[in-house]
Formats: sequence, C-alpha cells, structure tokens
Amino acid sequence: MKFPLIASSLIFLSAFPFAGQASAVPLTLKDGTVLKGDFVLKDGTVLKGEVIRMQGDAYVIEYQWKPNIKDIKTVPKKDVVRIVSEKLDEKAFLEIVKLTPTPDLLTVDDYKQRLLAVKTFCTRFPKSAKLKEVAAISQTLTEESAEVAAGGRKIQGSMIKGADYRANAFDLDARVLDAKIRGAAKSSQWLVALRAFADLDKEYQSAACYREVLPVVVKVLQEFRAQVAASLATFDARMEKQTSDLEKMSQPEREDIRRALDEQLAKLEKSYQREKKSQQVWVTPHANHKQSLEDGNSLAEAELQRLSTAAEPATVDGGKIFRDAWKVIHSEADAEAMDKALAEAEAAALPARYLKELQDAAAASGAKPSEEK
Repeated sequence: MKFPLIASSLIFLSAFPFAGQASAVPLTLKDGTVLKGDFVLKDGTVLKGEVIRMQGDAYVIEYQWKPNIKDIKTVPKKDVVRIVSEKLDEKAFLEIVKLTPTPDLLTVDDYKQRLLAVKTFCTRFPKSAKLKEVAAISQTLTEESAEVAAGGRKIQGSMIKGADYRANAFDLDARVLDAKIRGAAKSSQWLVALRAFADLDKEYQSAACYREVLPVVVKVLQEFRAQVAASLATFDARMEKQTSDLEKMSQPEREDIRRALDEQLAKLEKSYQREKKSQQVWVTPHANHKQSLEDGNSLAEAELQRLSTAAEPATVDGGKIFRDAWKVIHSEADAEAMDKALAEAEAAALPARYLKELQDAAAASGAKPSEEK
C-alpha cells in the first residue's frame, strides 16, 4: 500500500502554527500561576490562550484563532473582565498524588524514583499550596522504602515487616501469585493470569491458596482456549483470502504489501522463538502466527484436562510447615527439635530456596541441628 506524499505533508504541516510561527512559552508568575485559559473581554470576546509577556499595562496573549492556527493579540488589562487561569503546581500535583498508595512489591529503587519525583516537585514549586500534602506523600514513601530496605514487602496493600515476611515467606509468596492471577483474570488478561499460575503450580501446590484459586484458573483457561481456538479455526481461510486479495492488486502494491507481511511474520517468529528459548510455558499467541495458536490451544486443553482430574487436596499445608519450622528455629528449641522441624519441611517437598532459608536460620541460631543418622 502506498501513502500519498501530499496528504502526509499536509498532516505534517498542520501540526505547526500558521505561517511557521512557533508556539511561545507562557508567562509563569512567582507562585507558579500560568496566565492561561479563557480571557473574557468587556465586549464579550473570549480569547482561549495564554499570556506570553506583559507589555506595560497590557497582556500579550497568544490565542487559538482557528483550528491549528494561533495568533497574538495585545489586550489592555482594563479590557479583561476575568481570566480562568491555571496553576502549574496544581497540574503537576495530579501526578504526584498518584504516587500513593503504592502498588505491591515495589523495590527500593522503585521508591527512589517516586521520592525523586516528589523532590523535583518541591524544587519547582517551593511556594505551592500543595506542599503539605506532598510532604505527607513523601513521608509515606520514605517509611515504606525503609521497611523494604529492611526486608519488608508490601503484599495485598499491606506493608509486612521484614521479620514477619521471613517467618511466613512460603505462604506470602504464594498469595502474591494468587492475587496476580485473580487481578489479571478480573481484567481479562488471560495470558498474564496463566503465566502467574504456571509459577504457582511449579512451587506452591502445597500452599493453602493453590486449591482456592483453581476455579478461577479453570475459567481463565476456558476463555483463553475459546479465543485461541477461534483464531485457529479461521487461520487457513484468512491466509487464503490474503493471497486472493494480493492477486487483485497491481504488482507494485502487491510487492509492498507482501514485503510488509513478510516483515511482520519474521518479527512474530523471532518473538515466538525467543519465548520458547527462554522456556516460557505460555507463549504469546498471535492471530497471524499459526504455531503460537496451536501451542496455546494444545496447552490450554491439556491443562483443563489435568485440572479436571486433579488429585485430592494436598495432605500438607506448606505454608504452615514452613511457619512452624521457622518458629521452632527461632525459639529455645534444642538440636533434636530443630532437626525434626527441618525433616518435616523436607518431607513436605518445600522448594529448595525455602529449605535453604530454614537451614541457614538454623545454622545461625546457635543450636545446630544434629547429624542425620
């Protein structure tokens, strides 16, 4: 498909003010006020624009004359009935206020970026009426950042102190994935939900939340399979129509379109191979990439079958076992009791990293576990 150069040029030129005139920088008062908005004059005229400079007892206003065309007019202050003005600090504050409440699982670096935005606001608007509210936001971010630096985590909207998190790490990590699955399912982000479930399924089948979230996962799988199957069912017909449509075009147009389609397919294949190489369980399906659709459809069907015939609920609660072992290790328990707690954690098949957490804590407790017999 060819794109007319004349039309493109017109679009390009329309983005600029009339006669090549560049937009001026609005005048900002000391308190951050920008004289910008609707200037209502005595004769009823309304100029929608901004003051770019003062000229004696008059405003020099750059205003919108016609769509995509601006003009400049000098207006005596006495002729201006009122100005609906805008304050830069209030506009900037709309972004600052979004920094809290913070989402779950932010890192220390994430908090640094948010605090930098707060600092920048205070530097730009040292006399802003919003400083008190900004200070409260800064305090919240600073306190949460300190908690995260000390090993804490924000999970499901609550900040959990480092010691409390470490004592219940297995269950809390599982519930983070549970919340991610539910949130993604609620917003119809099927692929996000399925990838989060793949992580939950891999390490947390003994977590209490695992069985609780399975009905949600089944619904996600059904929706995902339906969408992928619909694209797969029409794939061959769509490709045939594409070929037919190309044959009806002139040779130059056909070559242009074919080149664009080949480039798109090459990108899709590259993305597909990259995800497969990274061992991504759920590759991204695309309507114009048949293999990705077939992979998604097959896996969805297999997972629905597996979950429909899943065994009875786990007889152990991995979260409780980890929590109990941690409690024993951090009590006055002797080496034998500590040994027993670690053995139970191993028997529950907790992931290696959680077993290591317990073993390291036991080694650091001073009451070393006895040697296995």
